[in-house]
Amino acid sequence: MTISGVETESQEQSPPPAASKASVRIAVAVVVVLGLASAALIGVRVKQANEKKDALVSQRESAAASAALKAPLSVVAPVATTWKPTVQITGTLQPWRSADVGFEQGGRLASVLVATGDTVKDGQALAFLDSAIAGAQISQAEAQARAAEANLALAEDNLARTQALVASKSIPDAQAVAAKQQVELAKAQLEGARASERLARTGAGQRSIGAPFAGLVTKAPTAAGGVVGPGVPLIHLEDHSRFRLSATIGEEIADLVKPGLTVDVKYRDRSVSGRVATVIPSLDQATRRAPIEIEVQNDPKDPLLAWSFVHASIDSGKEVPAMRVPGSARRPGSLDQIVVIRDGKILFLHVAAATDADGALLVREGLTTADQVVLAPTADLREGDTATARPTN
Repeated sequence: MTISGVETESQEQSPPPAASKASVRIAVAVVVVLGLASAALIGVRVKQANEKKDALVSQRESAAASAALKAPLSVVAPVATTWKPTVQITGTLQPWRSADVGFEQGGRLASVLVATGDTVKDGQALAFLDSAIAGAQISQAEAQARAAEANLALAEDNLARTQALVASKSIPDAQAVAAKQQVELAKAQLEGARASERLARTGAGQRSIGAPFAGLVTKAPTAAGGVVGPGVPLIHLEDHSRFRLSATIGEEIADLVKPGLTVDVKYRDRSVSGRVATVIPSLDQATRRAPIEIEVQNDPKDPLLAWSFVHASIDSGKEVPAMRVPGSARRPGSLDQIVVIRDGKILFLHVAAATDADGALLVREGLTTADQVVLAPTADLREGDTATARPTN
């Protein structure tokens, strides 16, 4: 009983289960709210700290940039000089002329008269197609033409007899009109047959191909018997009597290189002479360079090899005035800009400059000896900013 009484007393003193659970939930909610508030406060403080750090870095960078701009910039005055432009180029010796020769009509290859490596003359026969089919086509066209001639003769005879009967009032005039139309039809058929005959004969003449120019055969079939299609390249021919060297030159000297100038071409261990054949007066929009073509004569006694890689030098033949500045004056990231100080302001100049053997820039236009050219300009310089010059000897 005592145990039972204790158990009864214990149950009376314990809080109700529902009230206990509610208290726990309230406590957890308070902890969560406090945690979120603390996290939000920490986040705000971290954000403020980062903003202060970024602002400090920006202030330091601005101060450094301002200090750099306020610091005197090393400058040099351009030196007036004369310059004899010499253009160095590289390229490949291409045949002056080349052609892929084939038949205008298809057929079976009857014979090949040349082989790879042969030298041919202008107009020389190279290959023939089987002419059996062509001969049959000509015979057929001739027979059709003769038949059309016979039909025309019959139609003309019929017209004459019909006109006589119409004149004697034996038949109506309408039959004479029909007879005239038959004559016209027979004439048209005869013209078509004769055209077919000419076409067949022309096709028979196209059963052979000849060399369009004198040259070297670099590709040819090794045997006859194969079927070739119309227009398919069969024989490759190259003219090695002279070569073509294609290259480009810079904008700064494009007006100095003229057709006829002598070109020194380095071929292996010897020099050969060439000349400027063509200068295209138009710059490539991407490279700002002008295309040129150089003609190089071949020596039959000591021939050059086509498609050889060579170096060439073009001498402009005359000296031109220029302004010489150190190569370090070029603006970073630019190919045609230098930085100068004029009236205390930074100015970017686009110039057409060539590079001398020692790396100096030779500027033909846009500079004077009174200009102050900035040496080793940095990327943070801005056009229009105020700057102080420090001359460099």
